[in-house]
Amino acid sequence: MLVVMGSPGYRIGVDIGGTFTDAVVVTPEGRLVVGKVSTTPPDFATGFFGAIEAAARSLDLDLEPEALLRETRLLAHGTTVGINALVTGDVARVALLTTKGHGDAIRIMAGGGRILGASLEELLDYQLSSRADPVVPKQYVYEVNERIDRQGEVVVAIRDDEIDAVVDQLRADAIEAVAIAYLWSFANPAHEIRTAERIRERAPDLFLSTSHELAPRIGEYPRIVSTVLNAQIGPLMRGYVHEILSGARSRGFSGEVLFGQAEGALSSAEQAERFPLFTLQSGPVAGVVGAARAGAEMGQNHVIVTDMGGTTLDVSTVEAGGVVFRHENELVRQLAYLRKVDVESVGAGGGSIAWVHQDSGSLRVGPRSAGAQPGPICYGRGGREVTVTDADLVLGLLSPERALAGGLRLDLDAAERGLMALGAPLDLSAEECAAGVVEIVDSRMEDLIRRVTVQRGADPRSFVLWAFGGASGAHAGFYGKGIGVREVVFPLNDIASVWSAYALTRLDHARTFEANAALRTPIDPAALATALGALEREARDYAERVGLGPVELVRRAGMKYPLQVHEVEIECPNGKVDEALVASLVQGFHTAYEARYGQGTAYAAAGAEITSLRVTVRAPAEVPPLVHEATREARAQPASQRGVYWHEPAARIDTPIYDGRTLTPGAFLEGPGVIEYPNTTIAVRPGQHLRSDAFGNLVLDLFPEDAGEPRSGAGGAR
Repeated sequence: MLVVMGSPGYRIGVDIGGTFTDAVVVTPEGRLVVGKVSTTPPDFATGFFGAIEAAARSLDLDLEPEALLRETRLLAHGTTVGINALVTGDVARVALLTTKGHGDAIRIMAGGGRILGASLEELLDYQLSSRADPVVPKQYVYEVNERIDRQGEVVVAIRDDEIDAVVDQLRADAIEAVAIAYLWSFANPAHEIRTAERIRERAPDLFLSTSHELAPRIGEYPRIVSTVLNAQIGPLMRGYVHEILSGARSRGFSGEVLFGQAEGALSSAEQAERFPLFTLQSGPVAGVVGAARAGAEMGQNHVIVTDMGGTTLDVSTVEAGGVVFRHENELVRQLAYLRKVDVESVGAGGGSIAWVHQDSGSLRVGPRSAGAQPGPICYGRGGREVTVTDADLVLGLLSPERALAGGLRLDLDAAERGLMALGAPLDLSAEECAAGVVEIVDSRMEDLIRRVTVQRGADPRSFVLWAFGGASGAHAGFYGKGIGVREVVFPLNDIASVWSAYALTRLDHARTFEANAALRTPIDPAALATALGALEREARDYAERVGLGPVELVRRAGMKYPLQVHEVEIECPNGKVDEALVASLVQGFHTAYEARYGQGTAYAAAGAEITSLRVTVRAPAEVPPLVHEATREARAQPASQRGVYWHEPAARIDTPIYDGRTLTPGAFLEGPGVIEYPNTTIAVRPGQHLRSDAFGNLVLDLFPEDAGEPRSGAGGAR
């Protein structure tokens, strides 16, 4: 049982994935206990509490789930409910209220309709591309006769009788949620506020989403999209949050359920209900932030983070100990303003479906996934399409003798029959087809990692690769070697399979407040002080309203060179806003710009422009430090062996099988080998070495033959 430094009360993190729902309980003594069950769509709350119950049964303390939750002081949740609804289109019927004459902004899409979300094939062949459907059908777009100018001055006042007429039509159209996004509302939100008030008076059951709260930035199209997407998932998330809260209360939990946010922090249930858009990708994001913090404790500040679950591979980078943020994101082929930790995803997980392209006759994998229901063929739940998990089982990487979460047994014979049928048109045996499936999916993951590193000017060889998620252990040794990293770290051994759930227990409670800005050098300190002061008041009011304890404020500025488009975010120094602080801010921008785009790219003579300001209020988490133990070198002893097909010799060979729970700090082994834990399997490929370090991480050395020749910047948990 893994141990970290303890703290009073239990801390629980729950992450719902496309295939499994994970729960990690941190006990008062610092033990980490795992609960893992199949995800239960569409009733995700069943899986949420099922995972907690599974963890309670593993505590060996005769604790019923109710007793566990009564003693719990933190319950943090990363949810996929919102993004799943957007991807599947199972969203509320939404009406858009916008300024008269601007109803077609969502159809024009700032000219990027055929490009947003397009695949590489579509970008290279125009005939394959298509325009995304407008985020709201034209018949549900209502143009309101109002106007505020860029200075925030009212040009045309809004009238209650016109709002009332719109409300009557909303009822006739059976609208469930309303997005309100008026022109220049971020300069003066009075008309949006009045519209929302009037709708609440006459139709209190409607979910309302306003652009000045969601995305107070210049840029009409992405601001509208953010507001609409928030409204589309609002009613669903409101019901889901209530279900989680009532379920927790009925099971004895008396604290506050906190929800993961896209910016890598936790927020209240009330915020998750009002702004469900902010919860998107909260599970993968938690994993990235958790890796940044734990990596810093372990002396690893440059990390490529890869999270391979049942549905996707999520990739991000940690540079100099910090995560990278994006403020514009493509969501369901629309451009939205959303401050989010930069995580790229590809449909390459354990449940990704393998198929044969009809025109080319070639084998393909993903992006479709079998999900939790019906799941892979080998799950025996009615799945009929071959998945990566089926291929791993046929190759011997997974064992049919070991049950998965919830006692699920894998059916090897069924997987072999599926692969035999898939490979028949290609004249491939079941084993050859399985090897092809794994090689294809690993290559796709390799390409995504290159996109996040090489194509952004980063050398993967200067990073350590962290691999977590239930499926990463079987594949990281392949895709890691392909990108040239020296070491792969599986953090805290078996906890790697549920890392995002554990990371949720280590996040701060925080919220960011944002404002548009247009300040060009020479920047007026008084104007900057006024703008920052307004945001700081909002941040403090929020902290007081939700009852945060001691908090800290972090100020940031989005800056760019005049006439450029993309901004660089830098931290604004604390203290009084005066000429010295402004000079420090501008110099910080030039330095950050050159660090990102290369030596000599900064051009101080051009001046600089502040385009956005952000203030984050943060209550730092009480994170217990990781414990490291003395290592004692010892060769690991296998528990058994079985035939495993390896790509390197292109043959099935007898391979040692190790019980991961016996690997103490300092244990090492040489590949080929397979390490089995209750919740994951780790493959050590031929020619690779693995060791358990002082923190309990499993560290895979991909190039042991080069041990005497350090690779560029490579380091890690040594």
